[in-house]
Amino acid sequence: MERFPDLAGMIKQHSADNRFFRSLCEDYGEAVEILRKWEASNSSRRFKRTGACRDLIADLEQEILLELQNRIDGV
Repeated sequence: MERFPDLAGMIKQHSADNRFFRSLCEDYGEAVEILRKWEASNSSRRFKRTGACRDLIADLEQEILLELQNRIDGV
């Protein structure tokens, strides 16, 4: 909901109704937390790991938006 504040109501409702969607949102939250930890890290793997996290987050965002669009379309 932090990423899509204008869709917060729909996200809450769909999370309550759909276990798969709720799992996507949980995965998204975990990926964001991991990204924040890697961004604060001094590890030599930091740049590789942050890039991978950003890719995963982008994929999850697309999947979340697709699920919401399917809900709107009644699919």
